Amino acid sequence: MIIHNQNIKFWCLFASPFFIILLGFLTATFFNRIIDGWAWIPLALVYWTLLGFCIYLFKENKSLGDWFQKSKKAPFWITLTMLIGMFPLTILIMNYQLFHSIWLIIYWLLFALINPWFEEFYWRGILFDRLLTKFPKWFVILYTTCLFVISHPFMWGVFSYASKSYHLYIYLSIVGIVWAITYLKTKSLRSIILSHVIVDIGNLTVLTFLNIYIPPTM
Repeated sequence: MIIHNQNIKFWCLFASPFFIILLGFLTATFFNRIIDGWAWIPLALVYWTLLGFCIYLFKENKSLGDWFQKSKKAPFWITLTMLIGMFPLTILIMNYQLFHSIWLIIYWLLFALINPWFEEFYWRGILFDRLLTKFPKWFVILYTTCLFVISHPFMWGVFSYASKSYHLYIYLSIVGIVWAITYLKTKSLRSIILSHVIVDIGNLTVLTFLNIYIPPTM
């Protein structure tokens, strides 16, 4: 599918998060009735496919390597990005004993190594770049961050208790804003993707999807 009208193309991209979240919700709801928490696998595949399609459709002449260039000087924000990404590692350290299967470890690591690439190239990459051509920076930061946060309870939260935790909303809001500002300062997703990988590792993503790990406050 090729959209030639640039104005229509822009607004299609602008509205794409709602479409992605809706399809993610429907996928999670359908498969949750059949395979419970293992619905995370078809959901991840549908989610990544939709993100990848949007990246391909809307990136135009920009290559993926352009988003992965060496960061421009912004040491404070790069450092903050890495530090805030390491915060969830405390969860891993205190709950490592929950990995009672080699397959859980494999799924957990695969998700953490794959998911950040799709999400960052979409949320802080193509969506962020294109919205900046029509909206002020503060609006783009809030728009992309709010929808990024909302996507978690509406998709993963269908079967995961942890994905509906208000503590997660607060953390994702903070990290989303920090990552957005870091991208504005560095024009690169390199440190952001690395930070996101660390976050997905520390958050015990697959274990939370299967409700093997549930935050103590819930």
